[in-house]
Amino acid sequence: MKLKPIIPCLILFNTSAYAQSLVDHKNGNNPVDNAPLERMVVTGTRTELAQSQSPVSIDVISGAQLQQVSHGTLASALNFIPGVVTKRNEKDGYTVQMQGFDGDHVLVLLDSQPLISPTGSSVDLDQISVLNIERIEVLRGAASVLYGSSAMGGVINVITRKQSQNSGKFRYQASSYTQNAIDSSDVAGLYQLDIKQNIMGWQGSVSAQKIDDPGFDYDENTFAQSAPSTDKSFVNLGLAKDFSDIHLALKTRYFSDEKIKLRYAIPGQAGDISYLSDVEQWQYDVNVSKSQIWKVNGRYLQHDETSGDSNGLRDAEITLAEIDSQYQWQLGSTALVSGLILHRDELYQIKQGSSPDVTGTIEVDDQSRDSVEAYTQASWLYGDHELVAGVRVQNDSDFGVHSAARLNGLFTLNNDKNDLWQLRVGAGQSYRVPTLKERFYVFDHSNLGYMVLGNDELDPETALSGNVELSYHGSVTRLFGANNTPNAYPRLSLRANLHYAKAQDFINTVTDVEASAQTGLLISRYENVDQTYMKGADLSLKLSWQKVDYQLSYSYLHATDGDDNYLADRPTHQIKSNLNWQLPFDINALAYVVYETGEHPSSTQLGIEKDDWLSVNVSVNQHINDQWQWNAGIDNLFDEHQDSDAIAQGLLDVRPLSSQRVFVGVSYQFY
Repeated sequence: MKLKPIIPCLILFNTSAYAQSLVDHKNGNNPVDNAPLERMVVTGTRTELAQSQSPVSIDVISGAQLQQVSHGTLASALNFIPGVVTKRNEKDGYTVQMQGFDGDHVLVLLDSQPLISPTGSSVDLDQISVLNIERIEVLRGAASVLYGSSAMGGVINVITRKQSQNSGKFRYQASSYTQNAIDSSDVAGLYQLDIKQNIMGWQGSVSAQKIDDPGFDYDENTFAQSAPSTDKSFVNLGLAKDFSDIHLALKTRYFSDEKIKLRYAIPGQAGDISYLSDVEQWQYDVNVSKSQIWKVNGRYLQHDETSGDSNGLRDAEITLAEIDSQYQWQLGSTALVSGLILHRDELYQIKQGSSPDVTGTIEVDDQSRDSVEAYTQASWLYGDHELVAGVRVQNDSDFGVHSAARLNGLFTLNNDKNDLWQLRVGAGQSYRVPTLKERFYVFDHSNLGYMVLGNDELDPETALSGNVELSYHGSVTRLFGANNTPNAYPRLSLRANLHYAKAQDFINTVTDVEASAQTGLLISRYENVDQTYMKGADLSLKLSWQKVDYQLSYSYLHATDGDDNYLADRPTHQIKSNLNWQLPFDINALAYVVYETGEHPSSTQLGIEKDDWLSVNVSVNQHINDQWQWNAGIDNLFDEHQDSDAIAQGLLDVRPLSSQRVFVGVSYQFY
């Protein structure tokens, strides 16, 4: 394990953090007395409760933190969360991994409901705006009982802000890719507008965001461009009103994204070949609820996309419709939450003809699937202990009845809330239903000698998993036995989590020998073939006091297939560290480090160029007064990025397709 590059950064973070704790102590500051109120979370149980009382461990990142570590979308922001791995996909979007499960097996939700997955079942994080987000809750581990298909590796739940006060804010941020800029004058722009206004008893909201990014290029002497230029627009409209104890909310969201990236030129032919992507998406939400008793949420999503190389574009129309109802009730001493979900997916995809006069090739012929899902989860309290058991049944239009069950427990090991030890355990089932693309896809590249075909006889993927987590919430002094000290400083949180999963019927492409022999082409089909084993550990430490918050985390993963071969594209070791420091004059400074190592090459890669990478990021912001605020920073301080030549040679280079980025911004709160 190569840790030398990160050690100086961690020593610096730890030394700075501890030094500030001594200063606070000498000045008589008692951080425990000034401790923030505990966060409320909903993802672990689908009911609102304090984070420390959730029987399922939940990580939270606030909206303020998101604005500090992102550039308008979730693409880079989730790198801030311990144990979460972000990856760039073939469409220059971003997906996520948790506990060894890739983006197809991690469910990304917006207000507890699913989003469109343009590449299959992996949601593109670069298509989710950070504007108007209150917090993100991250559940690591299986959660199919409460959230259904794809929640095998975990759930990322984006919770939007509910605000009744009138407000208006505008923000602008400029950034440059420094030495990797395509043109020295290129500047990326981020524009945000957020308005909240009460009108005749209705809480109205309008938010808009535009991202204009020129992209970057590692080598100006080559034709190919490293990262695309992008033009993204987000618009959110909302109305909400309380009718006695009934709450009604209406939301409309619009998103568009245009990308272009030079790829190559064909000798002897006019015109260059570029990767193009043009996306337009509309989302409509209706939410009706009565306090914490019942709620009904409806969502309709329409996603239209044209993408691919300029000489082989594809048109896709993706539709998602869902009605999600939930009811909380009490049966004696047992608290229950039950839900019923009606869900529909539709997909149509066609490869454009070589000219307007040539008919295109249909790759997915207007296919759809429907499902009816029901779940119940029961909770029993025994003093400070809690036992939670749940079951979910899904009746799919193509796969029939499928079910999953899970048991979780929270055990409080002592009675001192200022020196709290807790044990969380969980075990159960999870699953993923094959996507419409995996079942009905016809990817015809006969002119190049191969085809990829869907398989309508696929079975759902399944997994058995378990986890054990020990956590401590208190202070450094109390942890080491100084229970009578008047100043319990600094606040301390420790967590150690062990996880294991055995998954089977994983879907992959395999060669159809018989069809290949008959056609003379290389025919591949989606099949249930893979069995995987994933085990690992997540360790984290948090120190908090009046002016400093420090976090250090380490994640270990051992992931193999049924033949004991390592799974590719997954880091064995991950270290994350961040220091948030409140300085004089209302200045806030943030530095965070991400280090990953130990990825294994795939069967198609010829060797290893580099199997570890380090990213150091710093930012600072200041509230000048109640209206004005500014921020500045540098992402990827040492410009760590992959070697394009090594990738072209078929070598493994785990460094991300990234660039050093210098940014500065200003915001104005106009009421």
